Amino acid sequence: MRVFFLGWKARYEQIMIDGLAESHNVHKLHIPAYAKRINRTIRSLQKKTPLTISTSWLGRLVNASKSISAKDILICNEGQAKRGLNPSVIKTFKGVKVLLIRDLVDAPFIDEMRKIFDRIYSFDPEQCRLFGIDYLEQFFPFNAEAARKLNTKKLEPSRPITCFFLGRDKGRSQRIEEIANDLESLGCSIKFQIVKDESSVSLSKYHTDSVLPYEENLQKVIDADVLIEINQPGQSGLTLRTLEAAFFDKKLITTNKAVKDLYFYDPSRFYIFEEFDKEAISQFLASPSKPIDVEAMKKHCPETMLKSIRELQGSSRCN
Repeated sequence: MRVFFLGWKARYEQIMIDGLAESHNVHKLHIPAYAKRINRTIRSLQKKTPLTISTSWLGRLVNASKSISAKDILICNEGQAKRGLNPSVIKTFKGVKVLLIRDLVDAPFIDEMRKIFDRIYSFDPEQCRLFGIDYLEQFFPFNAEAARKLNTKKLEPSRPITCFFLGRDKGRSQRIEEIANDLESLGCSIKFQIVKDESSVSLSKYHTDSVLPYEENLQKVIDADVLIEINQPGQSGLTLRTLEAAFFDKKLITTNKAVKDLYFYDPSRFYIFEEFDKEAISQFLASPSKPIDVEAMKKHCPETMLKSIRELQGSSRCN
């Protein structure tokens, strides 16, 4: 049984897949350049003619190049499932097809995806309840041992306390800037980067035009003492930022009240930000952090995710 990842392009995703491939039969399913060119040509022709030209044959050709069989598993994410030639590759894949949803989506999207995937997972419990899809534990790109080794690469001790935020604006910039000002008033060093997007209207000194390369982002996380998380409205699942704080032994200031329900929650590590309370935040920043059970965190490692997905082999289609 082989496992193929299709459309996982982010640098941290590539690192995760490469790590899994070292000890598991895991592969990246790349769309060859020739197939992309043919697909673009077909799309261009479709704009000029009322005829519908199928690309299923091209999807089958891509799968045939990997000798895909019914025993294989394909894993895709919601951001790439409808891009380019991916839909044709997914539909003609002979094995078990799995969709992992990591962001907020709507009912029409789920209805469309049910037609082509055998199983749909989300890391958000509320999304699972709302759409009747399966829950999967959020997973971190590194296992506990790899994270521990990375965390020894801190460039220099943080004095004063360093607080780090990186994320797209998504209409959150005012809240983010307010939190930055509050923390700065406590003497913290603020390392915030708000990536501009279509919601960016009033720009702050923290706005930037582009996302940091992953390795640079990772180093800033490792160098920080406190990570900041501002959730989108409606988001309730365990986030990568929360796992980052746990795996890299950082404190987390978050707007996500659901972290109190996590089995590894401890008030010395996680602060729920609702409104600025100078005394409470000062105490939180100054207090030592309770150690996290590394063994318990294994449920969020890539290997555990892969094991869960593999158990799907032979299961029925979702409906």
